[in-house]
Amino acid sequence: MDTLTRDVELLDDAEPRDSDELVWDVPTGILLHEPRQAESGAEHVWPEVSGNEIPTYLHPAALVAAASGYAWFLLVSWVVFLGYGYMGLSLVVATLISGAMLGLMAAGGDGGRNVTPWQRPWRSFREFLTGEVEVWGGRMSGWSAFVQLAGMAWCLAVLATVFGTIVALARA
Repeated sequence: MDTLTRDVELLDDAEPRDSDELVWDVPTGILLHEPRQAESGAEHVWPEVSGNEIPTYLHPAALVAAASGYAWFLLVSWVVFLGYGYMGLSLVVATLISGAMLGLMAAGGDGGRNVTPWQRPWRSFREFLTGEVEVWGGRMSGWSAFVQLAGMAWCLAVLATVFGTIVALARA
């Protein structure tokens, strides 16, 4: 049978269709849209949602801690290097890259709470640290996620402060 030709199908109470017209027969259990009210004769399939599943999203406090570390790094960089030739361009580029990274991190962290409707949209910071966080490759502990995000950002901030101090002392 040729795969490009379709048999003309006759439905109950319907006129014959052209062979070029696509026929979309959707089972009644699958919704193409969210109905305002139940359609008569159709059994709707809704996912089983408990709303009490343990959340696995990133806590906003981890994002704030990471953002504050990067903000400190940028502040030190602007204070130390502003006004020295092409360093102004480098500072602008570093600020744009950091802003894009933090914006994507914040949007992803906020979206993580809204993507999974079966999870609670909130959890305490203590529950985050003792719980798990779902990441691309699987799950990791909340404490590890916090250390990787906030710890690395603040290590960068401390190193920028030390480096800025050394540069300021060398100029004096």
